[in-house]
Amino acid sequence: MGSLRLFRRVRLAPGLTLNLTTRGASLSAGVRGAHVTVGRTGIRRTVGIPGTGVFYTSHTGLHSGIHTAGHFAEAKTAPPGGISSKNLPITLLLCLFLGPLGAHRFYVGRVVSGLLMLLLAMSVYGAILVVIWWLFDFLIILMGRFTDSHDDRICW
Repeated sequence: MGSLRLFRRVRLAPGLTLNLTTRGASLSAGVRGAHVTVGRTGIRRTVGIPGTGVFYTSHTGLHSGIHTAGHFAEAKTAPPGGISSKNLPITLLLCLFLGPLGAHRFYVGRVVSGLLMLLLAMSVYGAILVVIWWLFDFLIILMGRFTDSHDDRICW
C-alpha cells in the first residue's frame, strides 16, 4: 500500500529555511555544505563537501539511535563520562590560538571534526562557520564540558 509524502522548503532569509513535511516542521540554518536543522526529533548537524555527496551528520535528541541500540550498549567496556588523560589548559590554549584550524580537536583525538574545521577554514563561507564553531568550542572548554574522542570529560 502506498503513502502520501510531502516535502516543501520555504526560504525565510539567506541561509535560513523552513522545512515542511507530513510529520511536522523543522528549521534549517547554514550555508551550502554546512547546516544545522532543528525539528521535533532533535538537532541534526551536517557538514560536507558540496557537489561530491560526501558529508558527515550527527544527531542528538529523540531518534538519535542511543535508546534503540541496546545490543551496542551492552558491548561497551566502560560507561561514558569518565575523566580524560588530556590536559585542559593545553586544550584551551590550542583552541585560543589555533582553534579555527581545529588544533584542539586533533589534540583530544577528534580527528574527523578537526579535519572538517581545517577544510572549512579554507573557504570564505566555511571560515564564517568555523569562527562560530571555534567560539562555541572555546566556551564549552571554559565550562569544562568538552570531551575527547572517547567521550571522557577534559578537566583541570
